[in-house]
Amino acid sequence: MGSSQSQSQPLKPEPGLKELVPGNSPVVDIVAIHGLDGNRELSWTAHNSVLWLRDLLPADIPDARIFTYGYNAATSERLQLSKLTIHDHAEQLINKVVQERESDNTSSRPIIFIAHSMGGIVLKFALILANKFNKDHLERNRSFSARTEGILYIGTPHQGTKAAQRLVEIYSIHAKVSQALTKDLVEQSEMLQDQIADYNPISGNYRTKFYYESYATKLANGRTLLLVPRHSAVVPGAVNVEPIALMKDHVDLIRFTDKEDDDYKSIMRAISSMIGEISGGRVT
Repeated sequence: MGSSQSQSQPLKPEPGLKELVPGNSPVVDIVAIHGLDGNRELSWTAHNSVLWLRDLLPADIPDARIFTYGYNAATSERLQLSKLTIHDHAEQLINKVVQERESDNTSSRPIIFIAHSMGGIVLKFALILANKFNKDHLERNRSFSARTEGILYIGTPHQGTKAAQRLVEIYSIHAKVSQALTKDLVEQSEMLQDQIADYNPISGNYRTKFYYESYATKLANGRTLLLVPRHSAVVPGAVNVEPIALMKDHVDLIRFTDKEDDDYKSIMRAISSMIGEISGGRVT
């Protein structure tokens, strides 16, 4: 399937967790996290209005409850910018997921995360934080990490110091990036490098797939660029991982028009396989 080269417009953020599909006697919760300039529904919606998490996936995986999570990752001058840090976004993600699952007594249910672009960096921070919680510090939040069984990172830049530059380039899909924003991201590069060191020891706890784009994305300045190629899309030193190419650009990595899309089939089968392993393994 070819790549969409049309320039995407920034989307208005909708913060919080939203249930898209309740599932049929669900055995797993799926939580999708968008990337920069994203929206918890529109980011996953193709040009024909198909929101595959809601319109395609339930027919193939009926025993999953499906959520989409939104946070303010707006970067364009046309939208109000959030002053929250990646750390803040990670804490909010933990709190929203834990509270939702506590509210209906499903805290022990396994979780599979689908994270696009910057959403993957937020998720990694959340897992690192949740793994450090103990009896003296919100032990209940440990379930966020302990019940995470599978992760699909889609177009997430993982390469430490290089990740900051990748984020600058992803920002520039929609608008020219200010020098101030570039400086801020570069200053975060050490934090992103530290994240790799903190994440690697726990990475083997999760069944993981890494997806990367095969087509360049058109930027606001008219250039085209392969934003997250294979080498950037994989966590260095992570275990239990598999890198997989998708035949799309960075924006359309998480948009599928119908069930015949080979990229949709790849992601759906990965999720289905994870659920099969969870059901047949140590998780009940």
